[in-house]
Amino acid sequence: MKSAIITSVVAFLAATTSAVFVHAPSASADGLSNPSGTLTTECDGARSFLQVDWKAGDRVTVRWRVDDTGTAPGFSPVLRIQAHDADHDAAPFVFPSGDAHFVLNSGNGTHDVGLKSDWNPANIGNINHLRVQIQNGTQAQDIGCTRVREIYNWSMIGHKNAMAKRGVDYVLGGEGTPAKPGYDCSGLVYASYNPIGNFPGWPVRRAVDMWRWAESHQSPSKFYAKSVAWSDLKVGDLIFYRTTDEAVGHVSFWEGDGNVLDALEPGTKVSVHPEGGLRNVRVAAFRILGVATVPTD
Repeated sequence: MKSAIITSVVAFLAATTSAVFVHAPSASADGLSNPSGTLTTECDGARSFLQVDWKAGDRVTVRWRVDDTGTAPGFSPVLRIQAHDADHDAAPFVFPSGDAHFVLNSGNGTHDVGLKSDWNPANIGNINHLRVQIQNGTQAQDIGCTRVREIYNWSMIGHKNAMAKRGVDYVLGGEGTPAKPGYDCSGLVYASYNPIGNFPGWPVRRAVDMWRWAESHQSPSKFYAKSVAWSDLKVGDLIFYRTTDEAVGHVSFWEGDGNVLDALEPGTKVSVHPEGGLRNVRVAAFRILGVATVPTD
């Protein structure tokens, strides 16, 4: 597996490094006030910072910043971004210059920023992740260092999968399999996330255990949870409720406009419906995220 990843990264570098043309387009973009997630990628002398706002399984808004940190004079930071699906198909992010790379050529201690709203990469049905490469130095300068990281679209793909299960009966213990047909609330979450390509898999099954897991796994990793304020809820966030004597007895996907998506109770089906009285027993909300560093040698 590691050799396959390294081969993919080497191909990524080879396909783009030879085509670098040094330029420094002027760009400006306000920071996103409530991004889905962020990713910092850094090597000696060069740093990139991405704010990512997942809009759907196949659309994303990206606000990027690249910095020359001043620790490697004579090298120009170069930024590249790609969208990948779970089958390793990739689409390059095209910068305002029309190139699939951005070169910061304005000197030590400088930076530039840009924004691309509602990007829908060609030939990518579901954006599994964005791959970000920062390197210090163009090919002509003899590249000084390279770093590659990824940020994953778990929450929106999980939500998209759950939406596809609308109309299925609520069944206590259900996970949508022949052995466990139908869905209960946490079974819907479990079954909507686990088939996602590259997703590590939920280690727990019950709503209360998902909540406990989220509470204790908020440090960035390939699968982690970000606590979300009620005012910052986004479609696909998970909301946990105290509906039983346990600390948490129910979990829903936030749907926006006061609605949730869930398998609510016996006699109902997986559906979108007003949050209603559930709002009074909210416990916490979490966004399921993922980041990873990709080996480059």
